[in-house]
Amino acid sequence: MTEKKSATVNNSITQSKPIAVKQEAPILIWYNKNNDEKNQEGIFTYFNNSQECIQTIEQSTKSIFLILNSSSATDILSRTHSLKQIDTIFIHCQSSREQQRCQYLLEHYSKIFDLFLDRQLLLDTIQENVILYQHQSGNEYLRSAERYKQQNQLNHALKYTHKALDIYRKTLPNQNHPLIARCLNNLGTIYDAQGDVNRSFEYYEQAVKMYRNISPALSKQSVPNLLKK
Repeated sequence: MTEKKSATVNNSITQSKPIAVKQEAPILIWYNKNNDEKNQEGIFTYFNNSQECIQTIEQSTKSIFLILNSSSATDILSRTHSLKQIDTIFIHCQSSREQQRCQYLLEHYSKIFDLFLDRQLLLDTIQENVILYQHQSGNEYLRSAERYKQQNQLNHALKYTHKALDIYRKTLPNQNHPLIARCLNNLGTIYDAQGDVNRSFEYYEQAVKMYRNISPALSKQSVPNLLKK
């Protein structure tokens, strides 16, 4: 399927006032049953006991970024993913084979941001997510998402676009806002690029309906005309 773009409307991020509420930084917890890690970076709380890790998460009153090693990720994923304290999960893989083996987790657990081979890239991505989380700005998430999309890092683009969409839906008084439509259209484009035709059409269709509500002049146009190749 060729990439499609919704009809042009005035939806510039810069023309919308930033929606930002400063949040406290999330707690960073790293679980790996096979390693007694030292807190080398000075920012993580490490666990190698699954029960202690789960208990700490359950008792937390703050949001948590959970980092898991691929070899032990399934030990606690099913018991922690649905907890309200868990905001985002990152998985560190020790080999390309492990990364490939864990791909299915991305389909089953929506809070997983991505699978990382390179530790420094993982740390940089966590830091970026902490900053974005603290600002809680849909605009910043959307800018980052579109940057990653241009770089063809589609998993990152997908996660950030969903984050932006969630924030916009919670904070914008008008649910037929151009920025919400823009997120929906971008999600359609990303899923299209990933080969997920059904999800792609679902988000494109939502975007078209919203663009029609935003601009009555579009109401008489057909979907193919709105979704230009």
